[in-house]
Amino acid sequence: MTETPSTPAGPAPQVVGSAAARSAEHRRKSLSTRPKDMLLSMAVIVGIVLVLLLLVPRPNEVPTRSIDPASAAVGAQADLGFTPVVPELSEGWTPRAAGLQLKATDDVTAWQLTYTTPSGTYAGVQQAENPTEAWESRQVTDGKEDGTENVGGLEWVNRSRTDRGTTSWVHRGDNGITTIVTGTADETQMAQFATAVAAELD
Repeated sequence: MTETPSTPAGPAPQVVGSAAARSAEHRRKSLSTRPKDMLLSMAVIVGIVLVLLLLVPRPNEVPTRSIDPASAAVGAQADLGFTPVVPELSEGWTPRAAGLQLKATDDVTAWQLTYTTPSGTYAGVQQAENPTEAWESRQVTDGKEDGTENVGGLEWVNRSRTDRGTTSWVHRGDNGITTIVTGTADETQMAQFATAVAAELD
């Protein structure tokens, strides 16, 4: 008796469907957990940063930069060709800037030293050798000449801008060095400052 060969059975549809369902479920769970993992990681990072901010000591005040006018004057002397003035002032006068003013007007190189006065206003001195009229006018904000003042034993040309509350006195030395004191301090403090500057001039 001849036996009829059996036909191989095809893959069961339900098995394929089951595998596809498991794959889809895996992707769904993966996508749903990914944002949660990211949020958790971000929360951990933020927490670490906050802890570090709390642990790192912070100063109560911003440290101020220390200005040494004498050292700045020594460093500027070679460029200026003369010894720049550094006035001796009493306690309460705080230097705020000291250094060269490099070729700002008409290629004039000048010495500039500024202070905060005891009253919290401003006073400064500029010096240059054989400067131009344009340079001088710029330092005094174009103040017109209005007589002279005798302060500290020297004669100063008054080029103040009273409309701006600025006092400016100019001393044109016989050695070719022009010295200007200018500021917003009251007349008493400006006279103190100019006297201290005059005491250092040759």
